Amino acid sequence: MAFAGQLGPPNPATASPPAGGETGEYVTNPLEAWGWMLCDGRSLSTNMYPELFVALGYLYGGSGASFRIPDYRGYFLRGTDAGAGVDKDADMRTDPAGGTSNNDGVGSIQAFAVQTHEHTYLAANSAAAPADPGTTASVPPGTKTLTTGGPTSSLTPPGDVKVSKNETRPSNIYVNYIIKFTSGVLAVPR
Repeated sequence: MAFAGQLGPPNPATASPPAGGETGEYVTNPLEAWGWMLCDGRSLSTNMYPELFVALGYLYGGSGASFRIPDYRGYFLRGTDAGAGVDKDADMRTDPAGGTSNNDGVGSIQAFAVQTHEHTYLAANSAAAPADPGTTASVPPGTKTLTTGGPTSSLTPPGDVKVSKNETRPSNIYVNYIIKFTSGVLAVPR
């Protein structure tokens, strides 16, 4: 679930939810007192978080007595294609790091990509005469030509175009993705 608030530090992996709602349980993050934790990829005990383990299993990694929750920090989330054919590159998805084989379902990752494209420009007619100073030049119609030389390396293009040397991205806003780890409310020390 997307959470638009700030989070405190997480419980240590060794902290356990109270078995019977005892008071004095170690809870440093107020959101965790309500049974939610940040999707930060931490390893948890299958015995301490049985409800969450039943829901996730080893999908995001782990084995034996420990499992991992998803790590959604810095990712854009995308709904599964589920056979709709909307994700034309579904075959390029990979398993979550250390997770079980599920490269076409929940938890699978798809790397950064920019859709194949090319740009054209109008080539000026080489026979055009230069314009006199103070007048508007007239360029006769040219022919469309593909650009050469690869992508722009300028981080300050003209106009309102934003360029990043690191990624292609839509407008976005930060949220914390959280996951419910218990159906109850944990006791918070007073």
